Amino acid sequence: MNQHDFDKLLEKYLAGLCTEEEEIFIHQWSERLLQNSDFQMNTFEKKRFEQKLWQRIQRTLFPRQPYKIYALWTSLAGVACLLVVLFTFLWQSPSTDILPTNAQEISNASGEIEVRNTSAKPQQIKLEDGSLIVLKPQSSISYPAHFNDKNRAVYLQGEAFFQVKRNPSKPFIVHTKDLVTEVLGTSFNIKSYEQSKAIEVSVVTGRVSVYENSIKNEKRKNGVILSPNQKILFDKETKKLVPSLVENPIVINTPVTTLDFVFEETPLASVLSRLQSAYQIEFVIENHQLAKCAFTADLNELPLHKQLDLICKALDATYEQRGTVIFINGTGCQ
Repeated sequence: MNQHDFDKLLEKYLAGLCTEEEEIFIHQWSERLLQNSDFQMNTFEKKRFEQKLWQRIQRTLFPRQPYKIYALWTSLAGVACLLVVLFTFLWQSPSTDILPTNAQEISNASGEIEVRNTSAKPQQIKLEDGSLIVLKPQSSISYPAHFNDKNRAVYLQGEAFFQVKRNPSKPFIVHTKDLVTEVLGTSFNIKSYEQSKAIEVSVVTGRVSVYENSIKNEKRKNGVILSPNQKILFDKETKKLVPSLVENPIVINTPVTTLDFVFEETPLASVLSRLQSAYQIEFVIENHQLAKCAFTADLNELPLHKQLDLICKALDATYEQRGTVIFINGTGCQ
């Protein structure tokens, strides 16, 4: 992603127009930069400075005078820096500091905390262990004020994105009405609305265990292990878990150097091997005669399905997704 594209993404984020994958990218970007942050202020100072930062960002992105529009993109690099500072205060503040005025936090006598997002926008909650929850609109989540020594259990109704702080000795467990999702440290999304006929769990990083919340057979659970770019749909009526791929897979395995998707007379087997390494998705060539067919193209900055469309068009082949695997088929090359 070049600077121009990143600037456009920042503008979308501030306007609340980002997709789920784009929001995840911004959160991960800010988290990496915040690791080197040394800012320290009390709560009152944070609030005042936060307000000033947002005012400056808004003035930069949305100037009142039309003739100043030409300066918008040259100013966004500075906005990126301002966002880092702003994220610092939001990240280091207690969870109650980042709750909106239209989100309800309720504590009961047993020490349980329930947060209900009644707004139209996702809201962030930071737990005591450092894990981050992005609670989607019309959703609620409950959790103990202090986790026990065995696990970190939360209870979700609706939809939320989780970025879990790794702790191998204390698994992070998300309970919905019909499913249990268990992780040690990863990022994933759960969609479990009461009125919906299915529950969806999708993984961004790491691996998660998803199994049916049932006491009928404690020794044998109906469940699956999900890896990045994979998801499952659980039908509430049939109790079936159907594994699949997320709609728009993202690059997972990014080396220190920029990932290169430029191919020149490269055998198809090598092309798919590079894609498999990047996306952590399994590819199968059904006709072995296709494996050595040479492919030449620049696939950089293209989404996975577009990359596959171009590959198959060049080699007179087709691809089909079956569960979490993509199969490539064709007559081969001369």
